[in-house]
Amino acid sequence: MLNKIILWVIFIGPWLTLFFLKKEDIKRFMPAAIFATFLMVLYNVYAFNEKHWVINEAIFPSLRPLFAAGILGGFPVITLWIFHFTYGRFWVYLVINILLDFMFAVFPMHYLLQDILGIYTLVKIAPWQRFILFVIEAAIIYGYFKWQDKRET
Repeated sequence: MLNKIILWVIFIGPWLTLFFLKKEDIKRFMPAAIFATFLMVLYNVYAFNEKHWVINEAIFPSLRPLFAAGILGGFPVITLWIFHFTYGRFWVYLVINILLDFMFAVFPMHYLLQDILGIYTLVKIAPWQRFILFVIEAAIIYGYFKWQDKRET
């Protein structure tokens, strides 16, 4: 039961923080969040097929190949916030992403979600490999948004 509550908090909680962000910023950076979510869905499908992990608990069982709570909850919202605070300063963006990617892929979130709660189990990928993938994805997301942004920063 505790795991389901935590997954729901991961899914819904971040969206509530958008009340503190200007509507214009949400509209401006939403393409980056949608693209980031798309990339993460692709990665999750690939990872499921390659048996990178096993999802032991899910709030949306029909989406079990995906870590849906994170992909549809925290991930796009965190992407919005990161772009809000760092867009136009690539090195700041990259450092923030490296720190947050480490926190999710290695410690403390991975430790909490796998070792303590057992929500998922990594099988054929190490936490450091996921960390590197996430950092590469962050650079791709930034490049995509820089390419499609119509404003000068």
